[in-house]
Amino acid sequence: MAVHLDEAEKQILGALLVDFSSRGLNAEKLSSGYEGPQVSALVAAICDGNEITQVDFDIAFADLEKKRLISTGPYAVIDNPPDSGIIFIGGYSKREYAGLTELGYKTARKAPNRPGTAQRTVNNVNISGGNFTNFQLAAGNGSVQKMDVAAGVDSEVLLKLIGILEGQGITVNPAKRADLISAIEEANEGNGKGAKSLLEKICGPAWLGMQPVIWPVLGEIVKKSLGL
Repeated sequence: MAVHLDEAEKQILGALLVDFSSRGLNAEKLSSGYEGPQVSALVAAICDGNEITQVDFDIAFADLEKKRLISTGPYAVIDNPPDSGIIFIGGYSKREYAGLTELGYKTARKAPNRPGTAQRTVNNVNISGGNFTNFQLAAGNGSVQKMDVAAGVDSEVLLKLIGILEGQGITVNPAKRADLISAIEEANEGNGKGAKSLLEKICGPAWLGMQPVIWPVLGEIVKKSLGL
């Protein structure tokens, strides 16, 4: 039986699918559960106050849980008051983050369930020295995120760099993304000066404050390429 989704449900599933795919997670995570984007970050990315409101989101989110298309967490054990005469056994989800289930993944992949309009969604990026959220990707029929431009480790580095920039409020448009790819290529060739110059151009006035966090990502690549 086909699952009917409204636009808010499509947007939520679309955001979670982009997150799941961009992180390179496998099918096992869908059945065992994984920590996806923070619910608060999903709300910020999806709700525009006009097309999709907070109320729309809350209803859609609850419906997706009921349909077992998403899982939430973390799981917490019920805390019974010490003097209570009734003891409850079990637990509940604190609903701080959400992820796709296997059924949710299959549903999100079907063409009729893809978002009708492009949206900015959230991915969690873990970087040495700090955690960065609000990494933004495009979703929807008319916008396909191409993270395969740089293969292997380069794609991971690209995700890290974008995560740092987005975490500091710098939107990575196509031009900046192209410069990031060029910076990674320069680092792989051992050209630290060229890689750093490109990063400085991308960061703009924020370079001095961001340099201690963002440069080490490429600095390590430069060292390896030079055999240091």
